[in-house]
Amino acid sequence: MKRRVSLGIGVLIILWFAACIELPAQSETKTSLSKTDRDNIFKSDFTMVKNTEAIPANVKQSFAEITREPSFALANPGQEYQATDVVNPKKPRLPWRRLIFAGRCGDKWFIHYERGGIGHSYAIVLLSDEGGNRPRLLWGGVGFSGAENLTELRALVAADRFSEKHSYY
Repeated sequence: MKRRVSLGIGVLIILWFAACIELPAQSETKTSLSKTDRDNIFKSDFTMVKNTEAIPANVKQSFAEITREPSFALANPGQEYQATDVVNPKKPRLPWRRLIFAGRCGDKWFIHYERGGIGHSYAIVLLSDEGGNRPRLLWGGVGFSGAENLTELRALVAADRFSEKHSYY
């Protein structure tokens, strides 16, 4: 009996470590913009978007792939989302991410959002929709400070408050 319990605990530990490993998404190409290019893009005149319904389907599809979700899952600002790692089985499945705001300038889109789970964080992805096909990831970063508006976001990006070392957004 003691051996069976030890084996079970060992299997649980292995499964836990396997779940923590970050593997790049198959469709994701990790890119990195120079700080100058990134800062210049965020200086652009973006049209602000504060509702997921205003994000085009092709941008949503790319976002789902980047965030490794089977389909687009992003709560609107103020909506409930999975803010912690404690999942309530009595509630419907909630998205793990919630939009703060997004923006579009020409063929560029950014999505700034918060991510729940075991460690609450903020993230941003910058996409290019050149050619009208599926937008590609230009840059992404994860941090522990969110912005309330575009001015604050620009300051956070310029101060390198979003780490691009993570491949999971």
